[in-house]
Amino acid sequence: MKYFLLCTLWILWCFLHSFLITTRTTIWFNNHLGEKFAYYRISYNLFSLITFLPLFYWQRTIPGPYVIPFSPYLTIFKYIAMVFSVIVIAGSFASFDIWEFFGIRQTQMKEKEQVIQKHGFYGIVRHPMYLGAFVFFMVSMTHAPLPQFLGYLILAIYVIIGTFREDRRLLRELGDIYREYQKEVPMILPGITRRKT
Repeated sequence: MKYFLLCTLWILWCFLHSFLITTRTTIWFNNHLGEKFAYYRISYNLFSLITFLPLFYWQRTIPGPYVIPFSPYLTIFKYIAMVFSVIVIAGSFASFDIWEFFGIRQTQMKEKEQVIQKHGFYGIVRHPMYLGAFVFFMVSMTHAPLPQFLGYLILAIYVIIGTFREDRRLLRELGDIYREYQKEVPMILPGITRRKT
């Protein structure tokens, strides 16, 4: 029963995390909040974090069998992959305005025009942050109890779905500029997921 509840809550979290940032939802809030919409991004981030942490902690307290037993001799490769994912995520943050990402700049009424970053990791893949998160969740599933395995699996699937949704959203909002970027840079795996046109 705990496993079912855990999976349900993770799926609900993923749904809300995605739904609250869709174009249609943000337009609705913008129309109803007026000037207060400047605080929407930071409120969204805080809501996501506050609802994520208890769920992440709870799954670590539920006992369960290990799904993918991992040899202690291979642990080094797991941690190398984790370090790689953290570097990719941190490098992604370095390529754009972190204050805008977290919603701080919007509260100061200084939101900038959205532009395409083509340097750093964004010159290698279009969604390096999603790539880093996907690798992190995948390697975390190894030698993890069943509750953690299920949580990481759901999050890994959500990252893949989120990558395609984000790609479509950016194409819809930026048009031809982003379409050219799709031709130049693959989506998430270098040389493999380049968009065909």
